[in-house]
Amino acid sequence: MNQSKWNDEQITDKLQAMPDIKDRRTQQQIYTSLQQRMHKKKVQWKTPALASFAALFILLILSPFFLQNFQMSESRSEYSADKAAESGQVSEENADMKLEAKSAPEPEKKSFVARTKDNQTIVTVAYPDLQVQNTIPLSFQFDSSDSYMTLFETALTSFDPMSAGLSPSALSGTKLSYETGEERMSVDIKGNSYAESSSETENRLFTEGLEESFRWQDASQADYYTRGEKGAEIGAYGYQDKLTFKKFKKKAYFLYQESLNSPKFLAPSLLSFNKLTDALTAMKEKGTLGLKPVIEETVVIDEIKETDNGVTIEFTDASTIDDNETDTLMLEAILMTAKDFGYESVKFEGIEAGRIGEMDVTQAVPVPFSPNPVDLEE
Repeated sequence: MNQSKWNDEQITDKLQAMPDIKDRRTQQQIYTSLQQRMHKKKVQWKTPALASFAALFILLILSPFFLQNFQMSESRSEYSADKAAESGQVSEENADMKLEAKSAPEPEKKSFVARTKDNQTIVTVAYPDLQVQNTIPLSFQFDSSDSYMTLFETALTSFDPMSAGLSPSALSGTKLSYETGEERMSVDIKGNSYAESSSETENRLFTEGLEESFRWQDASQADYYTRGEKGAEIGAYGYQDKLTFKKFKKKAYFLYQESLNSPKFLAPSLLSFNKLTDALTAMKEKGTLGLKPVIEETVVIDEIKETDNGVTIEFTDASTIDDNETDTLMLEAILMTAKDFGYESVKFEGIEAGRIGEMDVTQAVPVPFSPNPVDLEE
């Protein structure tokens, strides 16, 4: 690098030779100018600071809002996830319920009559009602090879009539002898209170108890005994040596129910009727001794036609008959009434439903064996 050609003296001489430079402003003008420059520097520093402060302030204000929205968004996401899981669970439960419903057996329909089945014995036992006025026959079904009277005694001692709104059997205290298939049976009253009573009503309940208990069997006659001796004093009826059963008594069947909490039973009427038409007409009205009608006012029988050993009963189009307990009881009461007139089957016409209870009403329905099936195991 070349050394400088200028020494200090030369530089001094050059500076002295330069013209004078003077500031023609006054001291006040110079002071004002300096203040303005200093103010501009302050403003330039304050503007970014204020902007930063304002941004920070806005951020502080908006932060809770964004935080809340974020939390709500998260909650909605969690809720949606929970609902989706719950919906999946409900759908799974519904599917399980539908599967169980399909696999579950259909509930057994209520019936008010007993029908004969293979290898089964039906034992009928009659009981007075709680007011001791009507006779109500009950049917007990046994899968047993025991003798008929053994099964009869089992039913008589095992069943509690009071729980069903009935009185104890009018046959209690008698000695009964009967063999299946025989036409005659023996009855030793040996102090039976109904047979020896001076009340004709109680005497009637005794004889009805015998007849309703055995008329659907093969027996057609009961021979009376008193402590082994032939004959008996039957209260107001006087001396009797036998009772002849009428299998077909031409009675109508009504509803007996002691209270709303008691079971419903079919009960034969006290009086007999000349024609099936008369019996069916009476079954729409209140029966004697407090029995209730079984045919509703809205059900109208248009025509009754006898065919061989059966009968055809036609309902009007306005009659509404459905598959429910009330209409099941009505049709089964008609079947029992038809049986009491000697018919073997009933063909119902004018019913839209194919089945009512256990009955296929598109075909002629065979009359049942006896009324009011009772399960001793219940």
